[in-house]
Amino acid sequence: MEITFLGTSSGVPTRTRNVSSVALRLPQRKEIWLFDCGEATQHQLLRSDLRTSQIRRIFITHMHGDHIFGLMGLLASCGLAGTVSQIDVYGPPTLDRYIASCLRWSVMRLPYKLQVHTVEPGEVFSDGEFTVTCRLLHHRVPAFGYRVTESDRPGRFHVEKAQALGIPFGPLYGQLKQGKTIALADGRTFDGRDFCDPPQRGRSMVYCTDTVFCESAVELAQQADVLIHEATFSHQEADLAFARLHSTSTMAAQVAAFAQVKLLFLTHFSARYAPGNPVQVEDLLAEAQAIFPNTRLARDFLHYEIPRDAPQDNPAVATAPEKGDILINRGEEKTVAVAQKIAPAIAINRATRQQMQQKLGIDAATANAILERRRQQKFTCLEELECLYPQVAWDTLNVEF
Repeated sequence: MEITFLGTSSGVPTRTRNVSSVALRLPQRKEIWLFDCGEATQHQLLRSDLRTSQIRRIFITHMHGDHIFGLMGLLASCGLAGTVSQIDVYGPPTLDRYIASCLRWSVMRLPYKLQVHTVEPGEVFSDGEFTVTCRLLHHRVPAFGYRVTESDRPGRFHVEKAQALGIPFGPLYGQLKQGKTIALADGRTFDGRDFCDPPQRGRSMVYCTDTVFCESAVELAQQADVLIHEATFSHQEADLAFARLHSTSTMAAQVAAFAQVKLLFLTHFSARYAPGNPVQVEDLLAEAQAIFPNTRLARDFLHYEIPRDAPQDNPAVATAPEKGDILINRGEEKTVAVAQKIAPAIAINRATRQQMQQKLGIDAATANAILERRRQQKFTCLEELECLYPQVAWDTLNVEF
């Protein structure tokens, strides 16, 4: 599973970043799966080591132009090249009508089979080797996050051990590989598990954009090897992020921490952080790493191969970047020093994010997560709330439900 970032800017391209697209290359089956296809994605493919002829599936998160304006050009080029036999495209409602309209009004004829699938939360695709699932995120239009999960593989079969014990070559080896117990003509029996290494855990990649912090992103990304998450804004632009339903660097980091992923890639950066501006993407990286240390910045043409059985690479402790102070220990939150103060009563079901921040001294993303959980009826009393968010000094408040 090899990831190549083809576009890492949000909204508009910059001199160094194109708009959204990520390629997942599966060398064992000579296929490429694209996630989003912003304008000029086919130009980015030409500048990469990827082969357009290997594109087999395209997953679209939502219908905003910076995620789909490159789709029809790419499909047309695949047809003119004559090297593609079928492409399956997956995406939200209206994607099929968009493609049909473009085909009609441009009088485009594709010489290969194009199949468009409208996705719903749950399983999108599965063939026994890979499974793709999606969840609805929180954006201005229906937007989906995708997760690709590789099936576990059997461990290595030690054929030399079987040969040394005089087990005859043939169907019996196949049974041993499956972990079955076999019996020989001389009365000896062998357990297949004694001849095989433990199964290899399947790898996983999660792609979440566009969205503000939401619980469904956390659930989708649970213990993934790689999480690719948008970080359109810096932490200081949190109000703008909530207004536009995009994520800050710290929101992305909190999703990674709560989901206990192994590696976080930040992407989908606003053009306001382009080189020469007061705030740079490196500042967003620092903000995210204060919460989730194993965070990296995506850049166009960055290549990353997901290793098998990747070790957890996070330090034991990470701290939040502002007062409110969450200690994250491999996803487990702990209370740290929070100034004790008497605050007035707060009604969780009617509170605003600003009220939560002011009265509890927590960061915006945590406040939003609490309110989101409340809207979903994830807790109905103070005891449940304290269990979910022990880092908050609830004893200083008179909480109403």
